Amino acid sequence: MRINLILSGGAARGIAHLGVLKALEELGYSVKALSGSSAGAIVAVFYASGYTPEDMLRLVKETRWFSLFQPRIPRSGLFSLRRAETYLRELISAERIEDLGKKVYICATDLLSGQALYFGKGDLVPVLLGSCALPGIFEPVRYEDHVLIDGGIVNNLPIEPFERYRTPKVGVDVNPLERIENPGSIVSILVRSFFLAVRSNTDKRRDMCDLVITPDLIRYSPLDVKKADDIYRIGYEETIRVMSGRSLARGSPRKPCRRDPPEKPPSGRR
Repeated sequence: MRINLILSGGAARGIAHLGVLKALEELGYSVKALSGSSAGAIVAVFYASGYTPEDMLRLVKETRWFSLFQPRIPRSGLFSLRRAETYLRELISAERIEDLGKKVYICATDLLSGQALYFGKGDLVPVLLGSCALPGIFEPVRYEDHVLIDGGIVNNLPIEPFERYRTPKVGVDVNPLERIENPGSIVSILVRSFFLAVRSNTDKRRDMCDLVITPDLIRYSPLDVKKADDIYRIGYEETIRVMSGRSLARGSPRKPCRRDPPEKPPSGRR
């Protein structure tokens, strides 16, 4: 069965998306198109580029992530994304979003207008980096007439590109809200503050999905990259539990709908 998949941001918790994809494949689901913010956008792009969930998990475990973020004199962010840009260009052959093997929408926030933008075409790497640019931590990305920052600020579960279509919409929310005892370092405080802020914009969009998979990641920090195997396993097991034996009927859209491809992003952007 074909589905459209919506992947939330969540930093290291986004590794659970890889386990979700692996389980969906084993259960016979075919992902027609993907939409994502931040970590969810990264997974969507790599998957649409032909990487398997196992390929992506290996990259997560082999990559020295902090080496990709170059410290800079604070002006618009603590870290530059230039090394990350080089890394992405080495791993992804497509130069434009529309050249990917599957349809992908990347959600980023325009700092100038305050709006969520859904890019289904355009220069891939700058838009992807913009979708991941946590404000205060990474410098914003200038693209065309926009200044892009993390898409999760305005929309951490970007279902809007698929809202008008009948293909079942499956959301994956990897950003649970939990109580902590110690806020930690300045980076940890910034990251937690960000995810507290985006929680509310996710809740209302869960109801717009036909089904939402929510891996139990409450005990994992958004910075727990070293626990990649555990996070992957939790995403896989939760998807098997939720999806096994389930029949997803083609959704009854909330707005007048079309028959499927070509799917276009909602009015407002690209």
